[in-house]
Amino acid sequence: MTPLSSDLSALLELQRRDHALADRVGRHAALPGRRREALETLEAARAAAEKAKRDLETARTERRGLEKEIAGFQAETERLERQLFDVKTNDEYKAMQHQIATVKEKSSAIETAILEHMEREEWLEAAVKAEEEAAAAAATAKAEADRTLDAEQVTLETEITERTTARDEARRAVPAALLSRYDRLLAAREGLAVVEVVNAACGGCHRALTAHDLQILKQGDTAHACEECGRIVIDPAAASG
Repeated sequence: MTPLSSDLSALLELQRRDHALADRVGRHAALPGRRREALETLEAARAAAEKAKRDLETARTERRGLEKEIAGFQAETERLERQLFDVKTNDEYKAMQHQIATVKEKSSAIETAILEHMEREEWLEAAVKAEEEAAAAAATAKAEADRTLDAEQVTLETEITERTTARDEARRAVPAALLSRYDRLLAAREGLAVVEVVNAACGGCHRALTAHDLQILKQGDTAHACEECGRIVIDPAAASG
């Protein structure tokens, strides 16, 4: 098998360097989104904790309002019971007793509601504690994420600089006409202009290559294009020859 020509070897090396550079650039571009995600997680956890606190305070306020109503009913009951001693007739006495019973019935219903509120408050107190712990954990995770992302950003920026230099060096080794063709394909094919044969198919679009295509590629001296996607296809066996 004929070894890959120096021009195609240089072109394949350029594609590999461009691919590695694009990977670092893409990861660097994703950093703000990852930072935002960590911040949004923290903000959501803090908002949940604040809501739980508000729900608890609302429940406590409602219970205190019910307790005031209970106090009012108790005072009303005491007043009515004192008036029992002043009634003159049996009918008036029965009417007063009915009125007292009604007030006590209302008071009993509110006492039940207060007990229900107290149970809800216990549940909300536990919820507040859980949400505060979750918010604290999210704050810790956010701080750790920031440290990790800061370090990753420095590493990526260094690699981008180094790989840009390496990519530029690789471009100088490719003939001008071939480089122009490569650049057009790189822009049109989402950063993948040169691919290798994979299972007798184009490594870009996966179209099956003909026997004639494969024979040409084995020669290792022609920038052969895939008829489907137009990418330059190289036989890895020739590349390693």
